[in-house]
Amino acid sequence: MTRVAIDTGALLALASPRDQYHVRAVTIARRFVALGGRWVGSVLVLAELHGHMLQRRGPTVARNILSTLRQDPAYEWREVTVDLIDVANSAWLERFGDQHFSLTDAVTFALMKRERIKTAFAFDQDFVTAGYRLLDESAV
Repeated sequence: MTRVAIDTGALLALASPRDQYHVRAVTIARRFVALGGRWVGSVLVLAELHGHMLQRRGPTVARNILSTLRQDPAYEWREVTVDLIDVANSAWLERFGDQHFSLTDAVTFALMKRERIKTAFAFDQDFVTAGYRLLDESAV
């Protein structure tokens, strides 16, 4: 079974038909899940997504999306400990001090390294800068 890290941006693209990456995100996600793939993300990704959806679509939609993602067996959600944040800070935020990595991205990078995940479902180049591959249409 293939496991790929999931970024907030990919989840936003899936959730919003007006997002510039929506059609591409849906195509990639459908193919990936049909092949038995699983998404791995941290609770920080869920928190970021909830915050964005709360602002864009309101509390009901934000809660529904959160509940749907928590119950979907295609997703594996990881807790974030203070130790993982410390690793993310030293290994990614300090090491790449010239980059604008968010804490959520840095935690995802640390999680990917810990779980030996080499690919992320994202639409920004931060994952490439950190040394990971992006999931795209050609990969599924």
